[in-house]
Amino acid sequence: MREALMTTLAHISKSFRETFPVRASEWALAAILFNWSVVLFLQPDLFAKVGAFSSLAKLMPQVTFAGMCFLVGFGRLVSLAINGAWRRSPHLRAFGAFLGTGVWFMISIGIFRSGSGATGLGVYPILMLLDSYNVIRAAGEAGLSDHQNRRVADNGHPS
Repeated sequence: MREALMTTLAHISKSFRETFPVRASEWALAAILFNWSVVLFLQPDLFAKVGAFSSLAKLMPQVTFAGMCFLVGFGRLVSLAINGAWRRSPHLRAFGAFLGTGVWFMISIGIFRSGSGATGLGVYPILMLLDSYNVIRAAGEAGLSDHQNRRVADNGHPS
């Protein structure tokens, strides 16, 4: 058990060092979503107090939004940490970035609909576009992983 844990931690450490430069935006956006959840949990009346978020309260209760951000953010952090240790990890990364795109879209639309003209309109749409790019990139890696797995399953013979 201890040896398996040490092997897993060694893989995570090596993978992080090797892949962080090309996945920095995925790590950052996952951490931002996770941090969003923490802020929303710690300030349960934030949607009610901040005008720019008033429209978000109409979409869903703040605690539900916080839970969604937690699940997506934490899930993405885990999928990035295990990336490469499991063949389907690029698929998880693509799915997580897709969900993140949806969250950034909801926040962007919520701020826009509030009519507050908040500076978030200059930030959240960019985060949405960046996660859209992450979906495309991770999906491409998922396709490569699938292709390599098929070649191995076919003993190196093209199908």
